[in-house]
Amino acid sequence: MLNEERIRLMTKMAAYEAGEGKENLPVKQYYRRDYVGYEMLKTFLTSTISFGILLVCWLVYRMEDLTEFLKGRDLPELGMWLIIRYVVFISIYQVIACIVYTRRYKRATASVKEYYATLKKVEKLREKEERL
Repeated sequence: MLNEERIRLMTKMAAYEAGEGKENLPVKQYYRRDYVGYEMLKTFLTSTISFGILLVCWLVYRMEDLTEFLKGRDLPELGMWLIIRYVVFISIYQVIACIVYTRRYKRATASVKEYYATLKKVEKLREKEERL
């Protein structure tokens, strides 16, 4: 005889695995520190590329003014100006990434914990059904 509660729980678990679980279950394979660190490394690389693209766009946009800009400045001063802006840009992105991925990890942990609790319920129902 089929246990309707067990079938309902298994359907709920299958829906979770197909939807939200695709993102949350792999996250839970990492420790929080490792997950956040890995994502921050990816953010560092992509934000560095973004800064480079934005710099090139700015240089193309200001091509006419670039010669005027460079005449009155030393190159070391220009280099420091760029480095300061790069560090600020990267720092902002890293702080945002740390906050976002820490929250995402906590949310995934809570969701997976609920999934495992449902899995235990299904196992208990199966054991109970086998005894009968």
